[in-house]
Amino acid sequence: MSADSNTSSTSARNGFGVTALVLAIVGVVFGLVPLTGFIALILGLLSVLFGLLGFGRVRKGLATNKIMTLAGTGLGVVAVALGIWGMTIFFGAVDELDQKLDNLGGSASTVTGEAPAPDAEAAPGSWENPLHPGQALTLPGWDITIHSTTQDATDAVLAENQFNDPPAAGRQFVMADVSATYTGADTGTPWIDLSFRILGSSNNVFGSASADSCGVIPNALSDTGELYPRGTSRGNICISVPAEQLTGANWIVEASFSGEDEVFVSLE
Repeated sequence: MSADSNTSSTSARNGFGVTALVLAIVGVVFGLVPLTGFIALILGLLSVLFGLLGFGRVRKGLATNKIMTLAGTGLGVVAVALGIWGMTIFFGAVDELDQKLDNLGGSASTVTGEAPAPDAEAAPGSWENPLHPGQALTLPGWDITIHSTTQDATDAVLAENQFNDPPAAGRQFVMADVSATYTGADTGTPWIDLSFRILGSSNNVFGSASADSCGVIPNALSDTGELYPRGTSRGNICISVPAEQLTGANWIVEASFSGEDEVFVSLE
């Protein structure tokens, strides 16, 4: 072998192409298993990157492994596609499992005991004597009014965003018009500081599970921002509730994460 030939062989910078092919092969293997799709995605992206760098060296005459570089880049694209496919399947399965657990949790998220009989002598805003729409209620740092409730706001919700899904079979989107005035000393944000749920007629509580979401709703209270003392926000809240549980149902309003100072407001 001549000296020139030996120099050309030893000076070829083929590392990027080799790396691209190795990463791509490993990425494709990981991509065949949905659980490791994210690894395939990362390896695939790296393979494409090294493949492009390697192809740049080939074009400049610094590397001699053009076919290997192209193969690594092509397989890298396959690994990326498999990774996305695997992640889609994995997260879809997780979401389905979450919904099933939420449905199971719906029966577990139940107020113990039977619903109390209405009692006009009980404290206003209690379970036995809920407030009516339009009546103001007070929580630490907040004055709140649920002005009205639309028990079937499906049309309004679906019209708000084309990507909203209709409620699950047997459910309705229940939407209320709410105003909240901050009465604390610092600042407050309604959608962070306040919690709104619905107590159904069978004593199931709705509003915490993903299955209870309405999607994007018009004039959402959650779109309002931070308030200084005496500042007021007004907007809508919405919960997906089984239609069979709406008769005699109540809103439960409380300070977030407190578990105390619950105030009940009837839907009608």
